[in-house]
Amino acid sequence: MSPRSSDAGAKANATPSGSYHHGDLKRALVAAARELVAEKGPQGFTMTEAAKRAGVSVAAPYRHFADKDALLAEVAEQGFVIMGQALDRAYARGREPRDLAVRMARAYVRWAVANPDYYRVMFGDAYGVEDFDDVRPAGRQLFEKLLDVIQACQAAGVIRPQDPRAVAGPLWSVMHGIALLQIGRKFRAVGIRESADSLTTRTVTALLDSPEIAAAR
Repeated sequence: MSPRSSDAGAKANATPSGSYHHGDLKRALVAAARELVAEKGPQGFTMTEAAKRAGVSVAAPYRHFADKDALLAEVAEQGFVIMGQALDRAYARGREPRDLAVRMARAYVRWAVANPDYYRVMFGDAYGVEDFDDVRPAGRQLFEKLLDVIQACQAAGVIRPQDPRAVAGPLWSVMHGIALLQIGRKFRAVGIRESADSLTTRTVTALLDSPEIAAAR
């Protein structure tokens, strides 16, 4: 997988009459796609709209992307890489394995809530990004970070020895669910005022202490 995380967050600053270097055009199109995803959702815009938002001709995007799915795949891959970097920073600050698991979960939710445009594309299922070769390994690398934390908890005797995927399933479900509900402002809509950080901490701690997962004491 080629390193593309430096592209993330770049904004197009050229006008329709301007010219782009090779990398600038690609960055501008990715930035335009992210903006349009935030406004309309991944399925709510066309390549023509992305070109107009980037300030380029309607033919220009096809120099880099065969179609909109390919453009969204680039957005997804960047998102997985950048989110992975955020989790790496949380991992580097962790010490005790239980604390590390909570830190990683909070970092996951924080990043998703702060970057909903990326997150919607990374985990959407209606536009074919999983068919692209670069996206699958980027997503797997993110999942492997979660497995690393689970294995560290097992090695420290915090949780019982078992296939780490048996723990990753419910743990990821919790993280993903909190992220999506927070992004959609669903908690506030039903009167839940607890912060996403606090909710993540409580839920992950309860999960690690559950009889199915906690080490025998």
